[in-house]
Amino acid sequence: MPTGAVRRLSARARTSTVPEPRPWTADRRDHLDETARLLAAVERWVHAFSHLDPASLRAGIDPAQGPLAGMPFAVSQTIDVAGMPGPDGRAASRDAEAVARLRAAGARVLGLTTSTPYGCGTATRTDNPRGSGYTPGGSAAGAGAAVGAGIVPVALATQSQAATLRAASYCGAWGFKPSHLRLPREGALVLSDTLTDLGLVAASLEDLARVLPVLTRWREADPEPTDEEGRRRPLRVGRVMLDDGALPRPRTLAHFDTLLHELGTRTAQAGPTGPAIEVVENTTELLALDRAVRHSTRVCLDILAAQSGPQLTAALAAGESDPRLHELVERAAVVGPSGLVEALDQRRALTRAYAALADHVDVLITLSTTNPAPEQREGTGCRRMPTTASLLGVPALSAPWLVVDGLPQGVQVLGFAGRDEELLAAVRLLAAAVPGPSTRRASPP
Repeated sequence: MPTGAVRRLSARARTSTVPEPRPWTADRRDHLDETARLLAAVERWVHAFSHLDPASLRAGIDPAQGPLAGMPFAVSQTIDVAGMPGPDGRAASRDAEAVARLRAAGARVLGLTTSTPYGCGTATRTDNPRGSGYTPGGSAAGAGAAVGAGIVPVALATQSQAATLRAASYCGAWGFKPSHLRLPREGALVLSDTLTDLGLVAASLEDLARVLPVLTRWREADPEPTDEEGRRRPLRVGRVMLDDGALPRPRTLAHFDTLLHELGTRTAQAGPTGPAIEVVENTTELLALDRAVRHSTRVCLDILAAQSGPQLTAALAAGESDPRLHELVERAAVVGPSGLVEALDQRRALTRAYAALADHVDVLITLSTTNPAPEQREGTGCRRMPTTASLLGVPALSAPWLVVDGLPQGVQVLGFAGRDEELLAAVRLLAAAVPGPSTRRASPP
């Protein structure tokens, strides 16, 4: 038998013993005991963490500590945790603001998760818990793997292009990228003032809902949309391709088409008391957006390179050798100041075009990534589809609603800037209509 076949068979056998992502439960002590067991059984081959504090699992739990009392969470290497070594080996002197807020609510840091060099390098040593030998993503690889393996219910990461959403999609977890600057990024590695945001990978939608009010001022949105007279109306979900929705394989698109069809079918069966969902496709406005964002990844990359260039140049001078950093520095030189101005002008035009869609749809829906995770040897995967949310500064959520060829495939739901709560409420409605995992694995044939 060929070596590759042996490795793939062994990968499937190993993956079958790994649990699904585990939401935080009321049985907190039992949850922490299971976390300790998983660390011993899984972390030795997943390698999600660069630094661990197992003692955090043994501390007592006092509900008076806050709403997240006892909840373990992980933090990407791109975010400071006091006393824990960052990518350069030096320990941070204080917690990043997001870490401090979670600790103040009673949550505890289990450790730092792996990231690529400076959050934009080539790869990590982390394996994908949902499919060994496949990539878990790039700079949020460890965060996605830690949640995907069930070790922690929540992990903090950053996203300047696609990191958080891509890792969540590949590892079968939930991923959230907020409106630009909605979550505190003080103490995080900021590559681009225009693009970089804090992100979350979570085991469930409920875990996101627990953590977000701790991280930022949060108001609950109406669970269902209403018209100007206050009457309930369907949730309008616009299907888009983004950049580059032409890349998904036919089988991936077939699963996505089936999901959208089932959403419509279940909505019709729900009757007047059920959630009403209207999938909108191929309208003039949606097609115009897809045409406008067709090359938006290039615009995003120009902004990232130009704004991160000085920081990455200093890193290279200090001895960093990752080839991806060299590529970005070289691109920054080509873009130059005038190219950055042009890219920012293009971003503003795209942002205006996107915002105008709010008159026609409530949220947009597409795939989180072009396809499921590729094998490690092929790289960290395509950034294009999840990059749009970073470029436009809008909130986006990756939901683990599909399984394609035995691997997770996220579905991306995008909202409008500053309306993160409405996005979460819309995803709740959609989640109630999504068929169960066994159904999604079985169709299409």
